[in-house]
Amino acid sequence: MLLYQIRGMEHLLDDPEYLKSHDGGDMLSVLTRFPSSARKAIRDAEKLELGGIQKKKIKALAVAGMGGSAVGGILLRDWLRDISKTPIFISRGSRLPAWVDESTLVYAVSYSGDTEETLSQYHQAVEIGCPLICFCSGGKLSQSASLRKIPRLRFPKGYKPRAAIAFQFFGLAAVTRNLGLIGDETWGEVEEAIEVAKSLSEEMGPGTPTDSNPGKALAESIRGYTPYVYGSSLLEGVAYRYSTQLNENSKSPASAGFFPEAFHNSVMAREAPPELLEKVCAVIIRDPVEAEAASTKIDRFNELVAERFGKVVEVEAMGEGRLARMISALYIGDFASAYLGMLYGQDPSTTDSIDALKKP
Repeated sequence: MLLYQIRGMEHLLDDPEYLKSHDGGDMLSVLTRFPSSARKAIRDAEKLELGGIQKKKIKALAVAGMGGSAVGGILLRDWLRDISKTPIFISRGSRLPAWVDESTLVYAVSYSGDTEETLSQYHQAVEIGCPLICFCSGGKLSQSASLRKIPRLRFPKGYKPRAAIAFQFFGLAAVTRNLGLIGDETWGEVEEAIEVAKSLSEEMGPGTPTDSNPGKALAESIRGYTPYVYGSSLLEGVAYRYSTQLNENSKSPASAGFFPEAFHNSVMAREAPPELLEKVCAVIIRDPVEAEAASTKIDRFNELVAERFGKVVEVEAMGEGRLARMISALYIGDFASAYLGMLYGQDPSTTDSIDALKKP
């Protein structure tokens, strides 16, 4: 029997020794440094020589990456979806889409620099003659980019790819800004986003008790349930991030969807047999700037699933700008997933099953 089951409803997450014994990879410290990591990523990106890549010749942006290294691109896409005239596509596989050509800017993103699928797309982009920028901490991608004199933003070493999200997102965003693809007004949202994250960092750190810690409280609320996470179109990538962080950090099954798409399919899950639903928890990420019509329909969605699901939990994003709302919601989920893993007696940094899958 796991320790958290033995001790019942006590706030196990407020026991410093318990946290220390289940955080061999120092995930909580990495999460706490998110705001300073974001600022470092921007400073590093501003120094990057872009090799003559010209905005006027860029017709689309393809971000090639897998797993945690793809999330920065997903967030960039969602942030700029209703703003940017340049389409942003996330390519998660071994091949770039057939439409990619010399006018497509390609970001090859692999934290390790050795991700097989990303390397394959990188070499394809080289063959096509795409303008190309690499983002990595080292590995084969870094070596090849150096030899070919391709612009390369180096991430700090020593992180799990999923834990390097501050470097990956803000690094990609700052490079995109330097290329002229993000305007001054939109870029003005960055400072608020980092300041909101800084405030949350203090609230969600391991020293803050569960009763006043959004990350710990969320972990406690979904413990023992299978989470299904939903967000608005702005928070689509954030909802996906919740599911993958719950998979990797919490070692928990999880899935994600988004509104309004979920109105047309996910709501039907409430008609499943009760024995299937009693341990399902809907996690609804609310955007405080949702349009009234959308908010009303999400309220109704919540009412319907609450009638049948084991539990419904809401997480409210913070901030005024689009980016602050995205980052605040994501940050709460990142902390919650780490704390949930610890409640389950796991180290959130381990990836034994991924490692086993990669073995020949």
